[in-house]
Amino acid sequence: MNKYPFVIITLVFFVLLSCYELYQGYSNFRTSVLNKARDITDVNRAFGYWSAEVGTIYAPSENLSGLKYNSETKKEITEQGLNLTSINPAYMMRMSSKELNIATGMNLRLISDKPINPLNSPDGWEKQGLKAMRAGEKEYSRLEYTNLHNIRFEYMTPLFINGSCLRCHEYAQYKTGDMRGAMSVSFPVAKEHNRQLRFTLLTILAYLLVTALVIRLIVLSSRELKKAWHEKLKNIAELETEMQRREMSEAALIHKTRSSSINEILRMVAHHWRQPLNNIGLLIQTIQVANTRQEEDEASVQAIKIVREMSETIDLFTSAVKAENMVRMDVKEMVFDTLKLLRPEFESVGIEVYILCAMGGDSEEIQMTAEENLFHSCGRGRFFCDDVCGFSHVYVYGEESMFKQILLILLKNSYDCLVEKKHGEDRLITVRFMKKGEYAQIEICDNGAPIDVEVKHRLFEPYFSTKGCGAGKGIGLFTAQNLASNFDGGDLFFDDTNGKCFVFRFLPCGHD
Repeated sequence: MNKYPFVIITLVFFVLLSCYELYQGYSNFRTSVLNKARDITDVNRAFGYWSAEVGTIYAPSENLSGLKYNSETKKEITEQGLNLTSINPAYMMRMSSKELNIATGMNLRLISDKPINPLNSPDGWEKQGLKAMRAGEKEYSRLEYTNLHNIRFEYMTPLFINGSCLRCHEYAQYKTGDMRGAMSVSFPVAKEHNRQLRFTLLTILAYLLVTALVIRLIVLSSRELKKAWHEKLKNIAELETEMQRREMSEAALIHKTRSSSINEILRMVAHHWRQPLNNIGLLIQTIQVANTRQEEDEASVQAIKIVREMSETIDLFTSAVKAENMVRMDVKEMVFDTLKLLRPEFESVGIEVYILCAMGGDSEEIQMTAEENLFHSCGRGRFFCDDVCGFSHVYVYGEESMFKQILLILLKNSYDCLVEKKHGEDRLITVRFMKKGEYAQIEICDNGAPIDVEVKHRLFEPYFSTKGCGAGKGIGLFTAQNLASNFDGGDLFFDDTNGKCFVFRFLPCGHD
């Protein structure tokens, strides 16, 4: 696993988050001092409008200063001996601002392009503010930064003429609603600025620690994942080696089973041919001692018939073992051909075979007979193989020899079970054609000894064999299950819910 993209993404995220935190910290600081400046100017504006409504007032002259600019200032001596001087609203605002400036360290002023008092003329930054507000700005502010200990916030807001203002400013031909000037305020903000800066830097430091921790976890996780990945690759390689070994072993088992099946078929061929050969020998002797030409011809015809039947038997046996291409097979025909191969074996030990068809219509039970190519339907007379289960021909796609080999293994397995029964006991094999949903299945059941519960899960293990039923080398059922998987949806399993049965299930490719 490559850890570097994740580390780079984490660092980029940290940088973006830090930039956002810096921006947010500065924005919060500026919003705070801006609201403070607005509050200060709003209070003084309200005071100014109040003083304009009140108009000129008189105050003790000894408490006043800076009135020399006003040639029309009126002084008056009262009857009590007090020396009083009249003062206008602008002077009252200037005096209140002076006291506020002394108490707080701020600089609050009234400024105008046409001041009555020259002290109200704008300075450098105030000129810029007046210019901006006359251009349409509703307020003007800026941060004056000298160093971390000398930072001031400067703010201006416009003042507009109302009716009470005209009493003093009508000389300048102002009208109601005109901007007569502005109120400016500047105050130190180094303390607030540095406090917000410390908080922002501490937050960024926390982000940095978290980022370092995340990067550390990524590096450690990358090492663990890399180690786990190499371990996984190693396990995959070992698994592939084991699969190859198993495939070779299974191929060897299948080959061994196929060879065993061929040997079994050869044994059955010998069993099949023993009686016909004896008959041919008797017919030859008959020809040798025949008294008439007719007896010779009849013996010859009978011998030729037996030879023809033996030839057909050869075709039947070789079809079960020869390698073929994939073909479309009639399931019923494959089962009946396989049963005919084993019929002499079954008859020799008294095994009866019943066939139950239940794939497409009413169920039909058929019993094999000793006659070639004939079956007996209980209560319904005799039918040829082509007619039994004729109402439901089901087809499967695959290799014919492989399909027959599965059936041969299962039927031979039942044979081995039944021959262990005592003489005189019923020996029955039932072959059922069933349809379960979209699947077709062939169930091969027998009434042999039941299989113990503790060994059911091991029936298809290679080299496992029960002492009674299924005795042998223990590769037959294993091979049959592997062969079954070669068919579409193919599976082979044991089911004892309705007798002791082995079920070959597959998806048919059609039916009629």
